[in-house]
Amino acid sequence: MIYGERVKQVREMHQVTQNELAQVVPGLSQYQLSRIEKGTAQPDEESEALLAATFGVSVDFFRRPPGVDLQALSPQLRARSRLTQRSKTAAIQWAKLVYEEYRNLSSSARNIPFQLPVMRGGNPEEAAAKTREILGFTPDEPLPYLILAIERAGVTVLGLPYKAENLDGFCAWQCEEPVVAILSGVPGDRIRFTVAHELGHLVLHEPGQTGSAIESEADTFASELLTPRSALRKVLPAHPTLNSLAMLKTQWGVSIKSLVRTAREIGAIDQERAISLYKQISARGWNKQEPGHVPQEKPRALRKLMEIHYGAGLSVSAAARGAGWSEELTMQVLDQHAKADELPHAPVRSVSEPGSNVIQLRRRVAL
Repeated sequence: MIYGERVKQVREMHQVTQNELAQVVPGLSQYQLSRIEKGTAQPDEESEALLAATFGVSVDFFRRPPGVDLQALSPQLRARSRLTQRSKTAAIQWAKLVYEEYRNLSSSARNIPFQLPVMRGGNPEEAAAKTREILGFTPDEPLPYLILAIERAGVTVLGLPYKAENLDGFCAWQCEEPVVAILSGVPGDRIRFTVAHELGHLVLHEPGQTGSAIESEADTFASELLTPRSALRKVLPAHPTLNSLAMLKTQWGVSIKSLVRTAREIGAIDQERAISLYKQISARGWNKQEPGHVPQEKPRALRKLMEIHYGAGLSVSAAARGAGWSEELTMQVLDQHAKADELPHAPVRSVSEPGSNVIQLRRRVAL
């Protein structure tokens, strides 16, 4: 017996309607697919195999009971008003797919508890400063890495092999576990801001809180976490240009537009100068792709768990069988997670086992 929710999950992951799917699976109508997804009908073996092949999973995947329900909390959007429900649903279904395998693998490991401050309704700047302190960074230095640091502080970070025009990532609470999901194809500076923004939601807000004020608070938290105002006042030139801001971007790992906004907020430039810089950015076509290199950060924990479970060599075929995925899908997911040699070279100074540059997930000892 297959579970209809599984069919619905992979169909929504790929943003395919029931009618569109019926056209590529011979012998299945939209009505039959609807009944299958509701659990009131079962496909024949040939249709099962075709459904699995279409979406890069095994038939066994359809026969596994549905996993946890991961509800998105305040998605971080590049253009919030233009996100379609279809894209949001697809992102959540991808996150559920990856998170379910993460939970399966971590059942034999002891995860790091969430160790960042929970300051519901608190001041975003103060919360960001406290978060910096707990992560082991001083108030006046650029963060050399962010994703690895928060993983080591107990945040589950998932890389999704899914792109959406108006969505970079989102966060959720799964019981007491904080989860941040990152979409693919996002530049390094925007990944850092997205992760910092979502961390702001986890630290400051109750699950399910939404609204422009909530998003503004998360933006303020992210800006202060990545570029503390007191530190920027010391390094901003007296008359910032795009070239000087591009150099600061490389140093601090944030976008030029973000630096312009912060410079305006702290009074380093006036509104007229800020508008002039924004116009120059637009005229140069930098709204979508700015100059200045910011390394691409990836989460590590899922790949590390697979290495623990399947051995350091990490057999992709074994991992695919374990997850019920195709090898291609397994590789797509793994590509979103860092290998050991892709981790930051700087020493990790954090709340968990200083001196190590990997996430420590220890096997439980059988008694």
